[in-house]
Amino acid sequence: MNTDRRAGVAAAMLLGTGLVLMLVPPIVRDGVCGLTSCADQVPPIAVTRLSQDRIAVVVPDGAAASVRSVELLQGGSRGTGSQQWLIARSGRGHPSTFVVGSEPEGYRTVVGLRTPPAKDVWTAQVGFRCTTASLPFSPATLPVGEVRSWDGVVDGAKFAHEHVAERCATERGSTEVVLFLVGAAAAVAGAVLGIVVVLRRPVRFPEDPGDADGDEPAFDVEDGPPRGVS
Repeated sequence: MNTDRRAGVAAAMLLGTGLVLMLVPPIVRDGVCGLTSCADQVPPIAVTRLSQDRIAVVVPDGAAASVRSVELLQGGSRGTGSQQWLIARSGRGHPSTFVVGSEPEGYRTVVGLRTPPAKDVWTAQVGFRCTTASLPFSPATLPVGEVRSWDGVVDGAKFAHEHVAERCATERGSTEVVLFLVGAAAAVAGAVLGIVVVLRRPVRFPEDPGDADGDEPAFDVEDGPPRGVS
């Protein structure tokens, strides 16, 4: 019994230590973003109609250098629509306005424009360094000259000068990686040891002597009561 108890304590300590090594370092580094790989701040994006047959995706000037891809999806919500157009960064150009279907300086076309946006719901999606911003819109209700973001219709000049730069969660270093691996190994070892301890316990039945209150019977019925007991 003492051996099983010591093994159970060891299993609990291993599991607890493993979880601490796995969870505490990323939380100290970036809070909840250390666990979920989220970012603290994402730049806004907008769409505008430049002319009857030209729609553009717009980002603030201060976020242009962080853009790595721009795409257009037909239907669906974030990342679930049918991809109709995609450009990816290939050079040093930092445009802040991306005309749908064109190839601005510093970018290459990955998926050419298949269907110009005209009706139904579309989604503009901009990939920054570590985050992605999405904006659903209806081309049929977007008049020429209007700039539309998540906040509704906005002033184009003010939107261009918004100072909402991307702020990414920092990446984990080599020490944190080692602690995570050690913690994972300790947690697995503790879980396995705990299972072994549980499986080694003898099966107890309600009719077994002493199960009700953990005490041995006061006397054996066949031998009769002890002396002095009537």
